[in-house]
Amino acid sequence: MKVKLAISSEILEDLVTIEAQAMSEQITNLVTYIQNLDKQRSSLTVKKGEQVYLVEYDDIVRLYLEDRVLQVETVETTYTSNLRLYQVKEDLPANFLQISQSEIIHIKQLDHLKLTANGLVKLVMKNGSVTYSSRRYLKVIKERLGL
Repeated sequence: MKVKLAISSEILEDLVTIEAQAMSEQITNLVTYIQNLDKQRSSLTVKKGEQVYLVEYDDIVRLYLEDRVLQVETVETTYTSNLRLYQVKEDLPANFLQISQSEIIHIKQLDHLKLTANGLVKLVMKNGSVTYSSRRYLKVIKERLGL
């Protein structure tokens, strides 16, 4: 992919133009990333007991629902959040991947994965936690991870 940058004081508003032969997953991800640049945050407000913390997105291993409560797992510990999974997903950077209706993983925290006999993907995270994808998300997982 080639990148062209033109800087001019005559330009009134920043504009990003993407030219491609066809729409692809890579182009779609690029468009989404650019559209979300203004609203990107770098941390998530979470709770552990009565204490409130700010957890950097880079420290998050995975986010999942347990008894309808959002769990935010980091390398060291697990926190809870009052937000819904879909609300958090909107602010997450592109290196997060939804693997089921109730779980999102941080791709950079993924150690390895294995395709199971029943068609699911077993995902082992760098902190040792193990999770499974749902069949519904299998195509997206394969595309994002290049399988």
